[in-house]
Amino acid sequence: MALKFKLVMRKNLGEDHESIPEKVYAQMVYGDLVTFDEFAEEVADSSGVGSASVKAVLDRMNVVLVRHLQHGRRVSVGELGLFRFCFGSSGVPDEKTFSTNLIREPKVRFYPGKALRVAKSRTSFEKTALPNEEDAGGNGSDSESPDEI
Repeated sequence: MALKFKLVMRKNLGEDHESIPEKVYAQMVYGDLVTFDEFAEEVADSSGVGSASVKAVLDRMNVVLVRHLQHGRRVSVGELGLFRFCFGSSGVPDEKTFSTNLIREPKVRFYPGKALRVAKSRTSFEKTALPNEEDAGGNGSDSESPDEI
């Protein structure tokens, strides 16, 4: 299945921003949200373990993951991948003037395992027509737009 995208006009932050102030960029169009309960049910259906057990394990995994990340550890979650915190700070001229309030809020970095990396590398893309774009034609004809030619 292809990932769907739409084209949007955004401010150009590149070196040519003065001559071309805006450029067209691809933006992903997300599908429906798979809720935690739906996800747990699906995992349970294909594993022979009840959904309550799956939910309990995933909830506990989150608690343990947070604890290890807060201690500065990297956490491998098997084939799923690896999690770690990372952060940066503002710079100062010397060590004496540095304080911890210059450190930015940590971000969670996730490094996918092999199955996710392979799936990512095999992804295809499909431009989608948004509902308001389909109505813009007004006459409902099946003629091709310039994007489809």
